[in-house]
Amino acid sequence: MLEETAIVTRIADGQVWIKSLQSGACGGCMQQSSCGTATLSKWLPKREFAVESDRVLQVGDQVRVGIDDSHVLLSSIVLYLLPIVVMLLGVGLANSLLPAAFTDAWLPEMALSLLLATFWGIHKLQNVLLLYFCFRPQIVGKL
Repeated sequence: MLEETAIVTRIADGQVWIKSLQSGACGGCMQQSSCGTATLSKWLPKREFAVESDRVLQVGDQVRVGIDDSHVLLSSIVLYLLPIVVMLLGVGLANSLLPAAFTDAWLPEMALSLLLATFWGIHKLQNVLLLYFCFRPQIVGKL
């Protein structure tokens, strides 16, 4: 589990609003590429956000927030594999349905368009996809 320190900024409607205290990797070692703290600080937003918690917390409490490691793999699949699969399926479908005169001229443009459209769709849905489904942060403990 990737963990980071955060501070409770407010409590409302059964949700705890927290803000990350870590601004990035510490820079003190050469392991920044494999450091969990550095990775988590890249994913957590630098603004406050709501986390569901059943713990008794007060404004100003410092807490440990964690994200499951397996969710990093899931988000990598969504961000990297999905656009390529959509592009290849779209080009294969277009190649089988379009006449031969159009395929030579339009398949490269169609492939690039599908790839860019998928990236754009993921970008527009990233708050829903990543923060609410893939990276569901949870409060691990109180400091």
